[in-house]
Amino acid sequence: MFSQQSSNGSSSGIGGSSTNNSSTSTPLTEKFTSGTGSVDDHNPLWAYVTVLQSRIGTAGNAKWRCNFCREDFGGSYYRVRAHLLRQKNKGIVICAQVTSEYLVEMSDLEQNATKKVDSIQVPFPTGTTNLNPPIDKNKRRRGTDGPLSMAFSNEARDHLSAQIARLFYSAGLPFNVARNPYFISAFTYAADTNISAYIPPSYNALRTTMLQREKSNIMKLLQPIKDTWVEKGVSIVTDGWTDVQRRPLINFMATSSTGPIFLKAIDGTGEFKDRHFIANLILSVIDEVGAQNVVQVITDNAPVL
Repeated sequence: MFSQQSSNGSSSGIGGSSTNNSSTSTPLTEKFTSGTGSVDDHNPLWAYVTVLQSRIGTAGNAKWRCNFCREDFGGSYYRVRAHLLRQKNKGIVICAQVTSEYLVEMSDLEQNATKKVDSIQVPFPTGTTNLNPPIDKNKRRRGTDGPLSMAFSNEARDHLSAQIARLFYSAGLPFNVARNPYFISAFTYAADTNISAYIPPSYNALRTTMLQREKSNIMKLLQPIKDTWVEKGVSIVTDGWTDVQRRPLINFMATSSTGPIFLKAIDGTGEFKDRHFIANLILSVIDEVGAQNVVQVITDNAPVL
């Protein structure tokens, strides 16, 4: 049960049965949340409302009732957060029943959830495209969440899902691509923003300018590891293998106490892979890494290696 102080100092109950969720277990959440909100690590404030109509996913649109003011609303987690945290100009009235104590508690939960999400994302260098770049509040999609709007929204979701599925089927993409965090974040970002007349990257852009830009991002991410080679040293690791096209490949990696880095793979097709050929490849990699940084060279047990 919620407990809310009235103006004359007496205490009045605010509905909602209690729940005990370990991921957001705090004195207030254990005492003042409703189990029907289905709290989760990324959207913890769902626990402070009672969902009256099923929602799609953890942040989808739903019809819900605030456990503080007992008013009914419609919308996504964005509106739940704005209502409970008393954020003005968010398309929903703020909750007048949330006291400063509850506000601090819920703000802490929201900040902790944001930190958890940020901690599992790959950090891109400053000035480059992040996994979930900040969304301009003025560009966020706006609209009503009434029954008619929700019906059209569900139809649009089904159509978009069908288009995405058709992409997988027609291109023969592995279904595991759907679990790729960048695949998910791309559509999430597009759904949360209003990018007028946006056209996806073209064939040439993906294989030229955008590829070079992403390579630069990766090189910047790896630079802190390379910087430790001068002090701690690095080992060159090489072995030979055959890919699905039956091409003989020789790959090279640099490994140190700060982690391994893939350097390159050489296609040995048409080459006579004797000790001289392998030695020249190893020497070129040593020059690339820096001879002064190399502690040892490790090879597999192939005769020429």
